Amino acid sequence: MKTIDKAMSLLNLFTTETPEFRLVDIARTSGMDKVTVMRVLNSLVAGGLLEQHPETRKYRLGTAILRLARIRETSFPMISTLQPIVDRLSEETGESGHASLASDAGLTTIALCEPNRSTRVWIDPTQVLPFHATASGIVYLAHLPKSEADALLTRTSDKRYTAETATRDQLQHRMEEARRRGYAESIGGFEVDTAGFAAPVFDWHGKVVATMGLACVRSRLDTANHDRLICAVVHAANAATRAFGGKIPDTLNVAGFSGGQNPRSIADCGSDTIAKGD
Repeated sequence: MKTIDKAMSLLNLFTTETPEFRLVDIARTSGMDKVTVMRVLNSLVAGGLLEQHPETRKYRLGTAILRLARIRETSFPMISTLQPIVDRLSEETGESGHASLASDAGLTTIALCEPNRSTRVWIDPTQVLPFHATASGIVYLAHLPKSEADALLTRTSDKRYTAETATRDQLQHRMEEARRRGYAESIGGFEVDTAGFAAPVFDWHGKVVATMGLACVRSRLDTANHDRLICAVVHAANAATRAFGGKIPDTLNVAGFSGGQNPRSIADCGSDTIAKGD
């Protein structure tokens, strides 16, 4: 298992910013000795997960990853289902829409759409987003069983990205709030100039399987559009839930509109928000 863990950590080094590595760079970045790195790299190359450029001798992701991704998407079509919803969300709000899936390391963006305007939030789809510092992460944790959320948090970093990143105590409060409301927000928690809103996507068992989010330019956020952005995210998340044949848990099927400055729950976004399951 330790060898597999090492192989996974090396694969996770590759990003759009650094798509290729020399052996010495991989060893330095990973903190492993060159002999161990070479042994793991040889196995990954043999399996097609990595390949080595014949001239530069640099390593890059291999074609086997494309084959595995195609199999995953064909068997469980998530990207093709979520992308049109994300596109519509971005078009309606004028902000960057995204959908994410979770792993032990954090959230991975699987669908993304940026608005056609000069000032917008750019999201790197290869960057793993932290649970505690993003609206998507907070709302995902909030709708997991408590034991699963606690176990996940023990395995992840609580690094503070800005002065507004949630501490462990603050995170628990924000999770409770997200669980009650059905959405989460993180203003400046990951990047100072960014405001994030997110809502959960559920499967047919009522289990959270993904998140739908908006990454907004913070300076554009005001009382006039705050609620509109939240409701747009909630509607998009519930459209995704319906597309997957999912069911929103009964705890979120609340009714009534209280008014006020902020929506108290998903019901405050209108009757279309509640996606009834079978």
